[in-house]
Amino acid sequence: MTPDWIQPGAQATFVWIDGEREFPGGPHLYEIAGPVLESHPASSFFVVAALDQAKFAEQLYQGSVASEELRQFLHHCRIVKGGLAEELDLLVATHQAPLLPVLDGWAASEHGERLSYQDEADALFFGDVSLHLTADAHHAIQRSREEFVRAWVCAACGEPEDASNFFWTVHRASAIQVRLVIQNMGGTWTWWLHPFQIVKSEEREVSDG
Repeated sequence: MTPDWIQPGAQATFVWIDGEREFPGGPHLYEIAGPVLESHPASSFFVVAALDQAKFAEQLYQGSVASEELRQFLHHCRIVKGGLAEELDLLVATHQAPLLPVLDGWAASEHGERLSYQDEADALFFGDVSLHLTADAHHAIQRSREEFVRAWVCAACGEPEDASNFFWTVHRASAIQVRLVIQNMGGTWTWWLHPFQIVKSEEREVSDG
């Protein structure tokens, strides 16, 4: 049973933790090891993972993480609702749960708006947000029943560590469910959890015809 304090489409900030404390009847505190956050995120949701799992970041930037390796990493992650302390070095959790069971709990249903890929922009437009997705990555998503791809790297910025997007997708009966988007900006990761769906190519061809 998935928790009632988070719903599909939630946006979360990822942090590495290097220690935690729990007070009886009180909050759970996570000691943030990185990245260095300059302000309080707009969302009250965070994804946390222990610093000893940090090799995942290197593998992610290399584009060498497949969906099974992603699931193995997600097994070590928790979704947290809470806020940062004034010095931005502690995360005070009011609610928490293992992340992968939450995502798997949502997997049986199709969630979110159904978006069409915009070829001329190499992007999906989700509300006011432009999520860059290369044509090659979009084709890979369309071909594979389940895929985790490095979807875009900012050519002007340099390396994947500077600015990049990653998509985890699964085909459903009527569309492609986006289970996770990781947006990286200079080492700060924003995670979109089951945010939307992508129209299948054959459906676009029918509607365009």
